[in-house]
Amino acid sequence: MPGRVNTRRQFAEFATPTGRGQSGTLRVVFVEHSDQGSCAVAYAISRKVGNAVVRNRIRRRLRVAMDGLSPAPKSGLYLIKCGNGSGHLSYDELQHQLQAALSKAQSL
Repeated sequence: MPGRVNTRRQFAEFATPTGRGQSGTLRVVFVEHSDQGSCAVAYAISRKVGNAVVRNRIRRRLRVAMDGLSPAPKSGLYLIKCGNGSGHLSYDELQHQLQAALSKAQSL
């Protein structure tokens, strides 16, 4: 189960990413860590995507999708950005786009 990115230092590391990936309306920024044993995730969902109900639904769906990934993502920090149209995706479409964006971001 991935943790959360919650410190200023962790957020500052996204300025120099190891990898980036995009699929559909989702973009993933990845920063690899060899000293960190697990992964930590941050979500960036703009108000343009929808109101608070829609943004929170997307965030919950992404958390569940990240928990259910097989194989587990590499250890490091992940920033998942949602673009316009993310609110209209079904869970399966969101999960598929997340998997594709993660695989692109992790391939070095």
